[in-house]
Amino acid sequence: MLSAIFAIIFVLIIICISLYDKFLAVIEENTNYRFKLELNKMEQEYSAKLDDKLNQLHSLRHDMKNHLIVIDGYASQHNDMKIHEYIHNICEDLSLTNAVDSGSHIVSALIAEKEDKAKSQNIRCEINISTPDINIDDFSITTIIGNLFDNAIKAAAECEHGWIRFSLTQTGSYMNIVIENSYFGNIIEKNGEFTSTKNDKVLPHGIGIKNVRKVVSNLNGHIDFSYASGYFSVKAELPNYS
Repeated sequence: MLSAIFAIIFVLIIICISLYDKFLAVIEENTNYRFKLELNKMEQEYSAKLDDKLNQLHSLRHDMKNHLIVIDGYASQHNDMKIHEYIHNICEDLSLTNAVDSGSHIVSALIAEKEDKAKSQNIRCEINISTPDINIDDFSITTIIGNLFDNAIKAAAECEHGWIRFSLTQTGSYMNIVIENSYFGNIIEKNGEFTSTKNDKVLPHGIGIKNVRKVVSNLNGHIDFSYASGYFSVKAELPNYS
């Protein structure tokens, strides 16, 4: 009798484990599906912005002769102020959408979206990208860049004159991701986690850092965090070869 009960319990345990594995598989499939939907939406929005930028350039090219006539007229009047204002207005029209070329349409769309988000909060952004191609899978690279950029935006938004510097470069077969930003408050680091002496006790850089560390480790990469008064820096080095 006992052996039969144990056998039934064993079978039930096997069934539960099997169902749990299937449940995890379904969750992972749904997560990947939502992730792809979000990437597709972001890419479509970025493509639409690039189309708008292209239309702006075509329009400017079409009207360039008229613009030059106006500027020449101001020049003949020695009206430097009007020349400056007119050129400034043209530049403002051209800067409505930032074109980012990273070698990956997905990454370009992500960086452009984060830059727009930062600038909407009056955060000064400097973007430097000089990488020929990105061979890291979309999920990993967007997890790293997305989390680090979001954290930098949250920290810089707390500053009176917030700023962010982002660079994506290639050295040999390794990609270098560097993001630096301003922050307000004091940082306390313990076991790789960052907290603040501000009332909220949580530095925004703590959000998503575990996910970033995990992805970097899975890619056999390396990541470093450093900080000084009002300055925070993250540097990640990732294998990037075909």
